[in-house]
Amino acid sequence: MTKDLGSRLDKIEAQLGVGTYVPGPWAALIRELKALPPDKRAAFARGVTRVSTKLHQRRHPRHLPFALGLLLEVVATVVGVRLLQKGLVDQSDWLVLAAAVVLLTTLQPLIKVTVGLLLGIRYSYFFLEGFEPRVKMKYGSYLVAAPWRRVVVHLAGTVGSPLALAWVYWEASDALPVASTLCLAALALLTAFQILVFVLGLTGARRFGSATVVRLSSAGASASELRERWRGIDTRT
Repeated sequence: MTKDLGSRLDKIEAQLGVGTYVPGPWAALIRELKALPPDKRAAFARGVTRVSTKLHQRRHPRHLPFALGLLLEVVATVVGVRLLQKGLVDQSDWLVLAAAVVLLTTLQPLIKVTVGLLLGIRYSYFFLEGFEPRVKMKYGSYLVAAPWRRVVVHLAGTVGSPLALAWVYWEASDALPVASTLCLAALALLTAFQILVFVLGLTGARRFGSATVVRLSSAGASASELRERWRGIDTRT
């Protein structure tokens, strides 16, 4: 069985090399790999990371090295904090709202990456999904992780943006009612969206509009992992 899985992985990689790959075989292969015992799954980790990266770079050819991207995220977070401090001192709604925008885009990947690294997940590079910075996992390290670790990593990816909005709202609530009200409204909408995507993931819905549920939000990815667990995938992990 494992020999067949290895052949299929090689075939997908070869198809990617000549540009003939069509979606479907990769998802099916990953489902079967997840059902293997941990030691057998680990044997495929390097190849899975390599092929996953090639698949990902078809959609996102531009990226930054992980260390450089992480440094920029930290610097941007510091800038966001300084904007918040200056906005509060100057009583400027615009500066506070600018701080909220910066922090909600930087805290999310920083928190998710930190939790992932602590749980043994490794990362390849940063890239942009629209205007949102995201991080490409080394998918082999994700594949061999225990199911609960995968769920926790994705749940960590739902925390950063709401935390940023709640933080700015709390800081501005007394002095800047316009900025704080807008942050609270954004927090409510974002939380509702995360809950909706999580529920869709639990029900097995594959798409929401034009986007796939698991790519739309970390909430969808965590729900998908939970659903797979309940259906018996990874029962030997």
